[in-house]
Amino acid sequence: MPALVKTTVALFVAAEAFIFAAVGGASWPVLVGWAVAALVVTGITQLVRRPAYRLILAALLLPACAVTAFEDGLFFVPAAAALLLAAVKDCRHHGHVVPIGR
Repeated sequence: MPALVKTTVALFVAAEAFIFAAVGGASWPVLVGWAVAALVVTGITQLVRRPAYRLILAALLLPACAVTAFEDGLFFVPAAAALLLAAVKDCRHHGHVVPIGR
């Protein structure tokens, strides 16, 4: 597993742990929902073979986290950003040009 993907997983687990620590046992529906969402994203990422499409998927996760802020989505922005960086690195590794600001 690449280092940035490990970082993404670690950030996701940290967000889940923080929400549980802050809210307590009443947060289990939100935590389960986010875990299911992470599994769906992981499944879709495994099905998508082209690095450019993985980059698009990862880029769409950032606004999705912002839109779901009422369900603690902002806690998952660091994990989504790390996944985006992993997708950019994967695109560059496969020879695709990914424009990034200077």
